[in-house]
Amino acid sequence: MKTWLSLLSFGLLSMSMAHADIQKLEQNLKTNFPDMPAKSVNSTPVKDIYEVFMGGRIVYTNDEGRYFFVGSLIDLPAQKNLTEERTQVLSAIDVKQLPLKQAIKQVKGKGERVIYLFSDPDCPYCHKLEAELAKIDNLTIYLFMFPLTSLHPEAERISRQVWCSKKPYQTWTDYTLNKKQPTGKDSCTNPIQDNIALAEKLEITGTPTLFLQDGSRIPGGMSAEDLEKRLAEIKK
Repeated sequence: MKTWLSLLSFGLLSMSMAHADIQKLEQNLKTNFPDMPAKSVNSTPVKDIYEVFMGGRIVYTNDEGRYFFVGSLIDLPAQKNLTEERTQVLSAIDVKQLPLKQAIKQVKGKGERVIYLFSDPDCPYCHKLEAELAKIDNLTIYLFMFPLTSLHPEAERISRQVWCSKKPYQTWTDYTLNKKQPTGKDSCTNPIQDNIALAEKLEITGTPTLFLQDGSRIPGGMSAEDLEKRLAEIKK
């Protein structure tokens, strides 16, 4: 009994100490980086090293919060990328909160599977993803046009023209896949500025970025085969 009580007391003490260290780190981060708030601070399997989620990415540091490690934390015996797993959890969103009226909806086949895509009409990686999406059926796409005007000066105008067209998704794919310039007006009421604000709120820093039905985030392009696998996992 004494041994059990000793172990329990030690465990509670360790948890208390770890919590105190996290509180110390949180305070140090606020002091050292007041303009870059941490969304979360958690312990890791490595003693005295903590996971900090800030600026849309995971970094590692000790309780001083001065020196940082950037990269992947690997559990080699288990063959697991712990950073990747945690990033998936921490960067997920509640897709039910997305303002779908700001998106172009396209249903392919039965449309039983759903993705939410933030894309720039002039982004070459977005064009590659569109080519992969063209291979996938039974899919509903909610397209949030998100022009990165600092990289692509004409992208916002093109996005407005796509939105204002009679068949927005067809106009989008005509442009992204076939290089066919939109010819319609660009002065109708549109959600492009709202989409830019939404992307900033969701800490989307590049295109394409897509979200699955469970809220998991996929930054960058993906092959049709890999996306099919992810969609199948969600369905299960």
